[in-house]
Amino acid sequence: MKHYTISVNDDELEKLNRVYQFHQVEVSNPYLLFHAKHNGIEVLAYKTGKVLLQGPEVTHELVSIKRHLNREDYAAIGSDEVGTGDVFGPIVVCALYANPADITFLESLNVRDSKNMSDKTIITIAPKVAQRLIHSLLILTPQKYNELVEQGYNLNKIKALLHNQAIIKTSSKLEETVPVIVDQFCTPQLYFNYIKDETLIYRDIDFHVRAESVHIAVAAASIIARYAFLVKIKEYGDKLGSPLLKGASKEVDDLVKSIHEVHGKQSLSLIAKMNYKNITKQNLV
Repeated sequence: MKHYTISVNDDELEKLNRVYQFHQVEVSNPYLLFHAKHNGIEVLAYKTGKVLLQGPEVTHELVSIKRHLNREDYAAIGSDEVGTGDVFGPIVVCALYANPADITFLESLNVRDSKNMSDKTIITIAPKVAQRLIHSLLILTPQKYNELVEQGYNLNKIKALLHNQAIIKTSSKLEETVPVIVDQFCTPQLYFNYIKDETLIYRDIDFHVRAESVHIAVAAASIIARYAFLVKIKEYGDKLGSPLLKGASKEVDDLVKSIHEVHGKQSLSLIAKMNYKNITKQNLV
């Protein structure tokens, strides 16, 4: 059984509702707009704009849906970051190039935004994606992050600098110029203001909120970045002799306090972002 999830907007969702109107089955799930069965494939369309395909071979149905929605595959570079919502671990940015043949490959792996995938799935898929697709990966350690913050950098400036560098590195590996899509985290004006002093600046960028639904290259980039983050956070935990928690929960507060008590501030600053509230509110710094 294969699965694939595609993100659509409200107009596209209504269009698919009409396309599948004669193939729909009764549903009791309040979150579903419709559930259709077509050519041995189940199509579950959620009111949120997620459309799940499942069956023995979903590729033909996906091609049909993209044709109905007038979506044409095109080559692009997608850039995304992970680790910014985690107290522990690095910030990782990946910029990845995907052409139409790569897109088919990524769809066959059910690549989607890494936030909607389990760590186990990412660990399985990411090496396959990284091996095949052209990409550039930047890992900013907590130690380096803390140094930049002390110099007056804020998180969005750090992200902008990393994205710019990753995009330049990836584009330099290509012979063609393709669209560059970045998951928007600040206004384009602010983004370019943050990187105005850089020697090289990549300017032709399309910024989108939920960019992973605009082009699968962004989702693939987020998967590689997430994989690198998971590897690093495990590495830090192994060195410490205690697993590190992801995110910024109350449990993270407790772990921060425990590490500080046992290993001290200096060790904490090698594995954690010291200006995050989980740390600053405890008056450990």
